[in-house]
Amino acid sequence: MAVNDLLKAKVKVYRTASASNGLPAGSFYVSGGKDVLTKVASDYGVYPEPVASMPKDAKEIKPSRIALYDYYGGSMPSGWVRWMLEQFHFDYSLVFPKEINEGNLSEKYDVILFIGPGIPGPTQARAGRGLPKPEEIDAKYHHMLGYFTKNESVPQLKKFLEQGGQVLTVGSATDLAYHLGLPVNDALVEQTDKGASKALSGEKYYIPGSVLEMYVDNKVPINYGMDEKAYIMFNRSPVFMLSPNAANLGVKPIAWFGEEEPLRSGWAWGQSYLKNGVTAFEAKIGKGKFYAFGPEITFRAQSHGTFKMLFNGLYR
Repeated sequence: MAVNDLLKAKVKVYRTASASNGLPAGSFYVSGGKDVLTKVASDYGVYPEPVASMPKDAKEIKPSRIALYDYYGGSMPSGWVRWMLEQFHFDYSLVFPKEINEGNLSEKYDVILFIGPGIPGPTQARAGRGLPKPEEIDAKYHHMLGYFTKNESVPQLKKFLEQGGQVLTVGSATDLAYHLGLPVNDALVEQTDKGASKALSGEKYYIPGSVLEMYVDNKVPINYGMDEKAYIMFNRSPVFMLSPNAANLGVKPIAWFGEEEPLRSGWAWGQSYLKNGVTAFEAKIGKGKFYAFGPEITFRAQSHGTFKMLFNGLYR
């Protein structure tokens, strides 16, 4: 909130890429704007520390042009993130399938957020149920109509990424990784007698809304401010395996489970299937970045411990 208020007041804000002046990588350096800084410190209870000079590796940040995906009828997880962005003073626009399918996304946006439902499953061609006809609804809702499809929407997002855009997905929206052809697989499957993969049955694995603990690579910018471990809200969330050649293709894990059982609160059946599973990864696609977070890092605007993983991706 403090940083966003400073940026809106045209105060220059920088971010460090390494530890400096006793503060960790990812710290914000503010140049000038003393009156605004004093006000936000008082309003929000943050405590700026004076330093002798600007850290050498500090880079100026600016607000991204943020698009938050939604669809006709409304997505509850997207709605919660809309509320979060407003509470933390991020400006954003809503984007619907029709606008995605029309393309030219990089002319309007720097980052697009996909939270929860609305992306077709790995074997599906389109997402969503039947839509009303335009003449059946008020004209002010017409821009919400349209389907997110594998053949129309995914190529436009791939072009957006290749041109330097950023896409951040959470929960079931991470299925977008499969449509983009990234070298990742579902970790929660087993092999059939015929060598095919199928989802684990409920008798073998089932974890509804529970709190688990994962390891975090807090050296990557998207995870700045996180500890080496984090509690996460996990609700039948996706878990990944990276292909052996993933690193060579620009894909790397940024959060994962270890060898130990990760349950910290709630209940979990079949925790052994989570061992060493990847919970989040980043991928380079052209000039852009794609992020996938399996856990519910924005769960109903309640999981404050993982909000940073979203907010860090909202500056350029």
